[in-house]
Amino acid sequence: NTPLMAILPGSRMSEISALAETFILTAKACVKKHPSINFVVPLVNQRTYDAFADILKRTAPELPIELYIGQTREILAASDLVLTASGTATLEALLHKRPMVVAYKLNALTYWLVTRFNLVKTPFIAMANLLAGKELAAEFLQDEATPESLSRALMDLYESPLRMEQISQAYQELHLKLRQDSSQKAAEAVLGLLGSIEND
Repeated sequence: NTPLMAILPGSRMSEISALAETFILTAKACVKKHPSINFVVPLVNQRTYDAFADILKRTAPELPIELYIGQTREILAASDLVLTASGTATLEALLHKRPMVVAYKLNALTYWLVTRFNLVKTPFIAMANLLAGKELAAEFLQDEATPESLSRALMDLYESPLRMEQISQAYQELHLKLRQDSSQKAAEAVLGLLGSIEND
């Protein structure tokens, strides 16, 4: 019966190292503004669980954060909004129709190479935004991904129930479209296979 925010810091150790402290400090800033918010963090395995728990203990052990191994779907279903690393987690949040804020940090050298040689050709980093064709989830990359900017974006969402409902509805419509498209493609593949059998 209390507001719940899911925090998905990524599945790889490099993502935990890059984002865990920032996400924890973001949660701390959110609690300062809305003390009733609780946080749940699903981790993919014991190694990432231990790494996140260690960073949490050093950074803000007093925060109302519960850690789990697995159970991402259940946690997303129970959450009101999501703070997530870019990646497949944004697609999972979309499929659960959960408004989200997305962050990502690359290794400094990797980021320099990517920007220096213009290696990223897509307009968004979040799969959910790429599928939607517009920025339904606020994105923060590299130095933009600060506790201040992330918490501000999350609280702007939390304090705008109408906006959250609009985003959820947009995700619902996109989910239905994806399901319809996948069914159509599967049907076309079966018909194509049947046609080739008949021709043989």
